[in-house]
Amino acid sequence: MFDLVTWPRNPWSIFDELESLQDDMNRLFTGQEVGGRGQRGAAWRRRRPSYPLMNVWSAEDGIVIDAELPGVDPKDVDISVLGDQLTLRGKVNPVQVAEGETYHRRERPAGEFARTLQLPFRAAADAVKANYKNGVLRLTVPRSEEEKPKRIQIEA
Repeated sequence: MFDLVTWPRNPWSIFDELESLQDDMNRLFTGQEVGGRGQRGAAWRRRRPSYPLMNVWSAEDGIVIDAELPGVDPKDVDISVLGDQLTLRGKVNPVQVAEGETYHRRERPAGEFARTLQLPFRAAADAVKANYKNGVLRLTVPRSEEEKPKRIQIEA
């Protein structure tokens, strides 16, 4: 239905070829699928955001993170907080096609993922809350007590 539209690369540009080769080498060393996509695939890999997609915003006492994890079993997700870093690890199980069926397009990721966010403060790891609903994981990450602003009373 929708097709990714990219500007065709100049076939004579050595820099585009080197960038495509670097992308393929990076994917090889991270264990992701390499090649088989041609020029359009290389352009998509350069623009594709990290997985899972996240929205992050400040709340009154901390930060809220929404991570899109459609089709992921919450049992396959691990959340860890250490100081000012939050790491989200998990696994997306691939959809198997029946015998005799063939993929025409495969854009949804499959396999293991890990994403680490640098928080703007030290988190209270024991107070982090996680809720999974309709394929969206919502994390509420409060500030640690020593990171919360303190009001100083002026003596006069």
